[in-house]
Amino acid sequence: MEARMRVVVGWILLFIALAFRPAFASGDDAMLTVGGNIEHVTDQASHTYRFSKADLLALGTSTIKTSTNWTPVSVWRGPSLQSVLQKVGAHGEVLRVYALDDYEHDVPVSDVQKYGVILAFERNGVPLAPNKFGPLMLVYPRDAEPDALNRASIEARFVWQIYKIVVK
Repeated sequence: MEARMRVVVGWILLFIALAFRPAFASGDDAMLTVGGNIEHVTDQASHTYRFSKADLLALGTSTIKTSTNWTPVSVWRGPSLQSVLQKVGAHGEVLRVYALDDYEHDVPVSDVQKYGVILAFERNGVPLAPNKFGPLMLVYPRDAEPDALNRASIEARFVWQIYKIVVK
């Protein structure tokens, strides 16, 4: 009976390992996945574009010097969100931004163009770790335009721990 139980448990563990393989051990180094209404994809099956850190760096980086409700004035660095959207051929009015902690928020595409929003992967030259806003954080130039950007509705758009964006 004990041998039979081991076999059953073994099969269950194998099934679980195979079922979660794409999410946790896909072998790629994707830092960000973009899906939804996009023209260019790297994964036909899921109709998504997967960016590694190298892919994001290749887009060029921008910096924003600003404070947030959670940090003092800091220098944030990463690609412009506009360059990411151009790379995937995005067409839409709204971006649904997803975080590792299950937070999600809609960001108007008009913000991306109007404020030069970036997907920061560094703060003051230090890579963003998951317990420190990483791997990616949406950053607005809040201190440069305090009347427009220092509001609760905008603060909700400072999404951190970003792993996925869906264009709507």
